[in-house]
Amino acid sequence: MQVIQKLTVVSNPTRVFEVGTEVNRREVIEIKQVGDDHISEFWVIDENEQIIASVENCPVIVEWQNIAEHDQTENDPRERVISGAKI
Repeated sequence: MQVIQKLTVVSNPTRVFEVGTEVNRREVIEIKQVGDDHISEFWVIDENEQIIASVENCPVIVEWQNIAEHDQTENDPRERVISGAKI
């Protein structure tokens, strides 16, 4: 799964939003792409799920990060395998 780690808005001045940093004393916890085919929009979201900034129809550089997804069957007793078991 990929998530947006960093969003650079190419403008004058250039603005950079990165997960884990602070903007106006609010921590950036997520950057979402919310536009559609006709509009490009990104939301920068804080720890209270409030929008810090909304970026629309601007040239941006998006840096993605791959994150591991938890295996849904890892702790499922129906899928448990006992290593070295002899039958």
